[in-house]
Amino acid sequence: MKSLALWRQPGFWAVLLAILFLAVSNISHTIALRYVLLAVFLVWTVVERQVLLRTLSSWPVPTLLLGSFLLYALLHSVVLSGWMSISLAEWRSQLLMGGLWFIAGTVLFSRQRPLSILDCVVTAGLLLVAAEVLMAVRYYYQHGVWPYMEVFTTATKLEFTFFVNFAMAFVAVLAGFGKGRTRFPLWSLLAIGALMFFASFHAGARNGLIGLSYLVLSFTLIYVLTHRQHLSRTRLLVLLLLVGVGMAGFVSKAVQKDARNQIFLQSATIAWQDRDGLGWLRMGPYPKLDDGREVDVSAYERVAWIRAGLDLVAERPMGYGYDRRAFTQALFAVGKPNQIGHSHSGFIDLGVGLGVPGVLLWLSFCLSLIVIGFKAFVLRRDVAGLALMLVTCGFLGRMVLESVSKDHMLHIFLFTVAALLAWMHQNPADKSHV
Repeated sequence: MKSLALWRQPGFWAVLLAILFLAVSNISHTIALRYVLLAVFLVWTVVERQVLLRTLSSWPVPTLLLGSFLLYALLHSVVLSGWMSISLAEWRSQLLMGGLWFIAGTVLFSRQRPLSILDCVVTAGLLLVAAEVLMAVRYYYQHGVWPYMEVFTTATKLEFTFFVNFAMAFVAVLAGFGKGRTRFPLWSLLAIGALMFFASFHAGARNGLIGLSYLVLSFTLIYVLTHRQHLSRTRLLVLLLLVGVGMAGFVSKAVQKDARNQIFLQSATIAWQDRDGLGWLRMGPYPKLDDGREVDVSAYERVAWIRAGLDLVAERPMGYGYDRRAFTQALFAVGKPNQIGHSHSGFIDLGVGLGVPGVLLWLSFCLSLIVIGFKAFVLRRDVAGLALMLVTCGFLGRMVLESVSKDHMLHIFLFTVAALLAWMHQNPADKSHV
């Protein structure tokens, strides 16, 4: 098998289509292509239905929890939603599509492929970052300055940093624990990781930078704990010193480059206390700081929206109705006209839309993935298990500050975790049931 060229190996087209979906989904105006790919995968599912059922039955807990979440959202849309037709349409385009992508990921990687799902994500991330850097080089050539807080390949910084940080988790896992389990040599993984770090940093999304910090610190902790028997005190000290100094420099540089960070805490404090102002509703001027400067609008709005979202959930714990704009719709319902849209927090969007039961079901599904990944890695050093644990924790962390639980970001997440579960299922010795 290894002697064959990659393109001649069985499953090459499955890998190619998976990489295409992962890379292109992040680019604007590719919805039609995504639907075409999903249609191809669903036809594949019909052909491989026995394999699908066998793989799903090997992981009953996450399968049942995800199914329960989808069913609850459907019933909520019919029975409890304040805008039933909108909720049903959103359920079909968001959650049902997400469930189908979960099935697609399961089917594609339930058999041996020339590349693992980990290699596929790294490849897709490299393609996206390479395109972004090439366009940034062109910008530099035209304007004489490297772009900051600007992206070219995706609609927003959120979408770019979401997938780049997502892919960096796989790069870290393969670089630290993937010896003999990846087609990428270590030097190339280190180079890819550096390129991704550079691109994500220059995108300038604060939540993306928070995600990078989480990844570096959590992976360093995991690496130290798993290699403590092979690390001398000197090597451990040097490693921790390098990571500590590097992170301090990274955070310091990020704070200096973004002037908003200088007034973040003051803006967040005002936002948490402001229930009667019109600024956070985008219906009036923003409040001022004590020195007369305007608040950091991004920090002010996001904190105010989280606070308002928690108030809405407290008033109606069963939710107002599923919708990407549930936060806005719920504010209208309680007599607060606004021009907001979504809340920029996946948990607030989900809690306002589907209520506390919806949030708990989603958390239960994600927790089952974390437990499976943790057990597989601790007991058998399964790199797919470590990746499953890291990306699920990262997705939940990003949900606190960004509305990532929708559109292609949700679909990529569900496709990938399903593919990781399927990849782990291929070798029964690597399974860790919940």
